[in-house]
Amino acid sequence: MDLKQIEYIIEIVKEKNITHAAKKLFISQSALNQQLLKLESELGAQIFNRSRGGWKLTKVGEIYVENAIKILEIKKNAYNMIYDYVENKKESLLLD
Repeated sequence: MDLKQIEYIIEIVKEKNITHAAKKLFISQSALNQQLLKLESELGAQIFNRSRGGWKLTKVGEIYVENAIKILEIKKNAYNMIYDYVENKKESLLLD
């Protein structure tokens, strides 16, 4: 799983529209669509049911997004822990 792809898919979910998601991500709609198609090819299944009324997750999409959110949480927690560690190291150097 590519973290950038995860962020892209989550933005499509939020916007329920690939064009709006692309604008929010500051990329072209075609670039975002290429990433989506690449991921769907990798998974062997569609992530979204596409319609004019909006994009809705398939069951595969639900599974993907549920786990993608967990992955982003792990990344966030790891970065926070590293930041805290680095800041504590700096503080202990100042106290010495």
